[in-house]
Amino acid sequence: MARDEVAATGTQLLDRAVAILKFLGDIGQHGATMAMIGDVLGLKQPTAHRIITALERHGLVDRERETKRYRLGLALFAMGAAAADGTGLRVLARPALMRISAATGDSVFLMARAGFNTVCVDRQQGSYIIDSLTGHIGGQIPMGVGPASQAILAFLPSAEAAVIVATNAPLYKQYAPLTERKVKDALAAVRQNGYAIDHGELVAGISAIAVPILPPGRDAVAAIAINLTSARLTEERLPTLVNMLQSEVRQIEESLNPLDEPRLGSAAAAMVSPRR
Repeated sequence: MARDEVAATGTQLLDRAVAILKFLGDIGQHGATMAMIGDVLGLKQPTAHRIITALERHGLVDRERETKRYRLGLALFAMGAAAADGTGLRVLARPALMRISAATGDSVFLMARAGFNTVCVDRQQGSYIIDSLTGHIGGQIPMGVGPASQAILAFLPSAEAAVIVATNAPLYKQYAPLTERKVKDALAAVRQNGYAIDHGELVAGISAIAVPILPPGRDAVAAIAINLTSARLTEERLPTLVNMLQSEVRQIEESLNPLDEPRLGSAAAAMVSPRR
């Protein structure tokens, strides 16, 4: 057995399988051959073959017979859909997203925490079509990037939030002019105001506002964000949008019974939202 095959056990083997799935997710519909996957990820062909074959057996990747290229399998889509609805949050929030988008004409996003990242769980496209950092449903960005993730991060326990920011700090360089210092300053402002805002700093000409979803007795589990052109985010309009977001979020929070839903983390008992 090859040396790297012996080493590729346990956690290391899992890490390599996850790396393959992420790579195929990034490369998209074009897919990749087994040789390409092995070369890009630095895997010996026997190791790549063993892992990819196992992933294919479980439906996590599919191979096209003609091109022999691998793509993410539909089993992942099914699991992603189940994860998105795992707490019932997506179902609860969808009417709110639709109402906000209909009232404003802007795109509305439901963002939830996924480890050190924030993932787009749902979105409602407005009549003003613009790009977003996460793109499609399932797209992820590091925690601390963008108002939605900052709205969640600001209401996590301080020690936990500090670890996340420190860990993601090297990634912030990809989102210039964002820095670790700017993220920390933004979190303080979110806690004071009860919402997060970006006046077109991350993407020129595109602004965003986000309000955290804070179920009683639990950490922030998600946030709802409005993305809009910076020209449409006037000082006069800002209070109206914030009030609309907070009103919808309150209804969602009241529907999230902590006795019925699994806890996502320890409650930030000493932290009180300024909008309550």
